[in-house]
Amino acid sequence: MKCATLLLLGLVSSLYGGAICEYKIKQAQDGLEAYMQKPHKDPHKLQEAQDELNSLLKHCDDREILEEVASYIASMKSALTHANSTLAQAKESGDKSAIHQATLAQKIAQAQYIAARQEELRLKDLLKDNP
Repeated sequence: MKCATLLLLGLVSSLYGGAICEYKIKQAQDGLEAYMQKPHKDPHKLQEAQDELNSLLKHCDDREILEEVASYIASMKSALTHANSTLAQAKESGDKSAIHQATLAQKIAQAQYIAARQEELRLKDLLKDNP
C-alpha cells in the first residue's frame, strides 16, 4: 500500500515538476526498490533513500536541479584545476611518488568533472524531449 501511494504521489508530482523531476523521482524510486530487495539492509541507508524520495515528491523544480548541477560542475572544475596545478608542481619537483599521486588525483578529478558534465547534458536532453 505504501509503495502504491508513493508511486501515485510520484506521478502527480512529476506532472507538475517537469521532465527532470520525473527522471529524478524515477531514479529515486528505482534505487529504493532495488535497495529494498537486498537481503541485508542498513536501516539508516534505507531511511535516507526514503527521505530522498519523499523530498523529491514534496518539492521538485527542474530549474533548481539544473542550478545544483551547474554548481557541482563548477566545484568539479575547480577541483580539476587544482589537481592539474598539483600535478604540474609535482612534475617540476621530479618526485616520482608525488607525480604518481598527483596523476591519480588528476585522473579522478577529470573523471568526476566529465561525469558531472554528462549528467548536465542528460538532464538538458530531457528538457528538449519534453518541451
